[in-house]
Amino acid sequence: MAEVVATVDIGTTAAKAALITPEGHILRRGQVTYPLYTGPHGEVEQKPEDWWNATCQALHACEPQQFHVLALIFSGQMQDLIAIGQNRALRPAILYSDQRASIEFDLVLQTVGVERWHRLTGNLQDASSLPAKMLWLKRREPDVYRDTEVILLGAHDYITWRACGARVTDLTTASTTGLLNLRTNRFLTELLRELGLRTDWLPELSLAEEVVGRLSPEAAEAMGLPAGIPVFHGAGDAATTTVGVGAGEPGRSYLYLGTSGWLAASEDGRMADPLTGIFTLRHPNSAWTILIGPMMTAGGNLEWMRRQQMKEIPYDTLSDLAASSAPGSHGVIYLPYLAGERCPFRDSHVRAAFIGLSTYTSWADMVRAVLEGVAFGFRSIAEAIWPEYKATPIQELFIAGGGSRSSLWCQIISDVLNCTVHRTAAPEDVAARGAFILAGKGLGWYESYVPSPEMFPIEATFAPRLDVVATYARYYAIFRDLYPVLRDVFSRIQAARPERG
Repeated sequence: MAEVVATVDIGTTAAKAALITPEGHILRRGQVTYPLYTGPHGEVEQKPEDWWNATCQALHACEPQQFHVLALIFSGQMQDLIAIGQNRALRPAILYSDQRASIEFDLVLQTVGVERWHRLTGNLQDASSLPAKMLWLKRREPDVYRDTEVILLGAHDYITWRACGARVTDLTTASTTGLLNLRTNRFLTELLRELGLRTDWLPELSLAEEVVGRLSPEAAEAMGLPAGIPVFHGAGDAATTTVGVGAGEPGRSYLYLGTSGWLAASEDGRMADPLTGIFTLRHPNSAWTILIGPMMTAGGNLEWMRRQQMKEIPYDTLSDLAASSAPGSHGVIYLPYLAGERCPFRDSHVRAAFIGLSTYTSWADMVRAVLEGVAFGFRSIAEAIWPEYKATPIQELFIAGGGSRSSLWCQIISDVLNCTVHRTAAPEDVAARGAFILAGKGLGWYESYVPSPEMFPIEATFAPRLDVVATYARYYAIFRDLYPVLRDVFSRIQAARPERG
């Protein structure tokens, strides 16, 4: 029987299981979806029992009985509030994107102080932070607050608890919550006391590569796995994706080009200025950091354009159409802010715009301008992560996500960022691969978060073209100046609208 490690990633839409050999080959995959529940006041919830059932079903789909399973490790969504008591989840999980606690967030700011909170956590906070959610629970659901024995902070925390009884979270997940002092790697218990909140219900902090228990007989039966195998807690999906794409060591970076997107880098402990919108998360190596610059709408810009004007045109054809234009889109620049932006500035009023349209502008120019505008947005994020970027750009980065299927888009990003871009093969496997590497380190197989190049298959590589780099540098300088000029205009437009959006 082949030896494998079982991994499960519990995301926002599905639980994805995989069985991976010690050499890093994925032999089996399983995926089961579950619903998301939203409400009129910013509520975003899921049922933890749905996570558990989907995890078990996804593992069964892998037919683990045909293999020698050595260990089990998890990855998952972060910044959730999962109230555990009486040996069960007392209510649906309040997810990372839930904004219901806006009033409580204001109370936290008044009590703690904005600058102090940002300085301690290394990040800007909002109503999705755990202190705000905890205060909401105390004020709005006092019975649940009273009966809660432990608060878990991520979907993988909950599955770990169900698997072996450990009430733990990892440092990456904790650093998303507004609860972790990023300089000491300890919870801000004094902050909770000032807010009149309990401190006895926080989970223990564990390392991603640490065995936190053994698979219980009950969980083993439900999962179809052997009882007693070691259970690694693993890490939040930001960490497993970073490791799984090949960017797990300092000096390595990657770009995710999905409906939304982000640019991320592993660093040797450097923290970003939170006012730039860059998030500083703790790396699985507790001395390192992951710097993440989010883009609210990345591939979603092309999805929007296709939906409005070109519904019948396949994405490959759109890419070919854009390729028929020229670098710079014949003077058309696109601002990719359909839903506002968070980095390198925070502005909920800013919106997308085409600049430079003329009677000579073609659809090819407009489609290419969208691709270039997103690339310019990532360049602005790169300059926020690395202030010296213009003089010393990074040498290479990995790219994943649905938008990376467009070779033209990858080439444009390479030219705009002036760096080599490696397109990851099988991007749907990066979180599983990252979790597997963490387990491999815990089992003593690997010393590095990048064990071998072969473990990170590259589908294609794109090198910057010097003449095009110079063209894009001129257009990027204009792009960079547009937001400061138009900022007040966007605010006035939003104020003038009878319905906001």
